[in-house]
Amino acid sequence: MIAELIVGGLLVVGVSAGISTVVKNRRPKLAKENIPARLGILDRVPIQPLLDKLNASLDETYIQQVQMRFLEENPKQTEDDFEWRMFELRRYFLLANILKTTPMFSEEVDEVWHDMLLFTQKYQVFSEKFFGTMLHHTPNTSPEPAPQERAFFDWIFSQLFQITQFSWKTWGSFFKHPLDFQLLKEFKDGADDFLIDKYFKVNVDNKETIEYLVAQMKRQLGEIEGMYQVDKKGRFTKQRIFGEMSTLSLVMVFFSYYYFDEYWSYAKAYAFANTVQYTSGCAAVFCGSASSDHSSDCGGGDSGGSSCSSSSSCSSCGGGCSS
Repeated sequence: MIAELIVGGLLVVGVSAGISTVVKNRRPKLAKENIPARLGILDRVPIQPLLDKLNASLDETYIQQVQMRFLEENPKQTEDDFEWRMFELRRYFLLANILKTTPMFSEEVDEVWHDMLLFTQKYQVFSEKFFGTMLHHTPNTSPEPAPQERAFFDWIFSQLFQITQFSWKTWGSFFKHPLDFQLLKEFKDGADDFLIDKYFKVNVDNKETIEYLVAQMKRQLGEIEGMYQVDKKGRFTKQRIFGEMSTLSLVMVFFSYYYFDEYWSYAKAYAFANTVQYTSGCAAVFCGSASSDHSSDCGGGDSGGSSCSSSSSCSSCGGGCSS
């Protein structure tokens, strides 16, 4: 009897270990060598001048100081963890250069942005070099669902970047919310100059990228119109792998335009739902946003010291983002 119990116990332990190994293997591997080159920007995107400007604006010594502070504050995190978060923050800065409104939907990425802000002078130099002005972090002190803002963020993100397994984990589920119907109507019928003035911040380095994004949305709206005439529910291929997800952005546009109120009941069949176990819970709640006005955020000095590292006023994600 005892022998049987021992054998049974060993079997349970073995099965549990096997399950643990499978789950572990299915999680994102946060190794620096897995970070996509060139910020994972899709090959067809005309963005090189803006990317060159970002790289030239971020001083490597400054980033090393931010990394040291981050690792001191988060002893359980590794250099690889920091590199992945910094990778996504660099992509966010590209978006903040392009879009008039850029909510921050990732608590993990937001933490690194906060550490950058604490080196006040170096952050100001970076901001003025890349944005032409001081880019402030405006905390979201009362988190509210922002599904349509998140949807536009997702669409823009998917036109520019590969969506990696870590991207899905740290930003939360993509394509879960419909694009605003009024926005789609404006892109369908509006003149390019009107759309660019309303939604984007144009400068000499990003002008071609913005024109590309406007053309992409107009192209997709034309494509779904023809698709709807053939099949009222559309015909799409399910996404099987991480990486380029432009097919899912077309799914998003189709069901947002024709089935806004029932969006998720249709889109979930295509929207890479098996990755939900990796999401951070921050899919429709924003943690803060980029602002080019003269408001201030929690400050510090170039010494890396913080006057508010434990203050609740510095926590821009509130209870809305759980990891």
